[in-house]
Amino acid sequence: MIDERRLAEELAARHGVTSRRRLRELGLSPGQIDRLIRDGRLLATGNGVLRAPSVPSTLLQRCAVACAVTGGVIAFPTAGQLWELRRTPSVAAIHVVVPWERRVAPPHGVVVRRSRQLPDRDFVRRPDGIDVTSPPRTVFDAAALLSHHDLQSMIEDALYRRLFVPRTLIRLAERLGHPCREGSRLIAQVLAARDLAAPPVASEYELRLERAMLARGFPSLTRQHPVEIAPGHWIHPDLGVPEHRFFVEVDHRRWHDSSEDRSYDAWRDRRLRLMGCWVERVSDLAIDHQLAATVEDLWAAWTRVASRHAASA
Repeated sequence: MIDERRLAEELAARHGVTSRRRLRELGLSPGQIDRLIRDGRLLATGNGVLRAPSVPSTLLQRCAVACAVTGGVIAFPTAGQLWELRRTPSVAAIHVVVPWERRVAPPHGVVVRRSRQLPDRDFVRRPDGIDVTSPPRTVFDAAALLSHHDLQSMIEDALYRRLFVPRTLIRLAERLGHPCREGSRLIAQVLAARDLAAPPVASEYELRLERAMLARGFPSLTRQHPVEIAPGHWIHPDLGVPEHRFFVEVDHRRWHDSSEDRSYDAWRDRRLRLMGCWVERVSDLAIDHQLAATVEDLWAAWTRVASRHAASA
């Protein structure tokens, strides 16, 4: 008799995906497995892998099937979706990487590529049957497909979420990079241009504004400079020129739309002004639709503040 409880636990733990080998390890006989297939409780997906049609098809289930059928590792861009990395393109197919010496016939909806360098330390083996490239390996692979700005944004997102630290990505890029390997030069350029001590940018909007301000001619901008606005109460403005006490905050509708948020922001700004600081707030809408004009306004404000500091020096 089939142990229904153990079967249900197996399917629940792996997004409805299992295999003949795993079911035999659970104590099911070949005949019992065939009966589950005949009754429509399991569907054969290839290479001994089985899927429960009663479990809804999701990205995770498709990844679990792809890993089980190919024996491969989920790779970018699908890996970027699993890690929820910013600027990851949305794709329908599941992308998998396998060792170079293996030849795999990709099942429907799966893209398989081979790699000469796929050590265990470059992927994460999840308990749900999904193997996925690690965050730094995922970002390295992304460099072959993304633009300079998109790769920079993805790296900042991963650093902000503490998926890795800068030196981890640098070491991986040095280990895997090669003049003939697509993306190696780009990721080296992005990493070389980044101040390792600088805190990461929290959002795409802050990064876009920072780029535009630097392109306009602003001096080097400090991210999240600590300012004590009340005894023991520290804030970290998004961008600024601390030597001029000039700071810019980027307001996102998601985080600054409630009356409580607006009240707190007003108190912060008031405390900064009482300390002799100049603070400007820029909305995400302004960055989306009026970036050039917004940067010109910030330039006018900063040059006025800088001239005052020069005169008082």
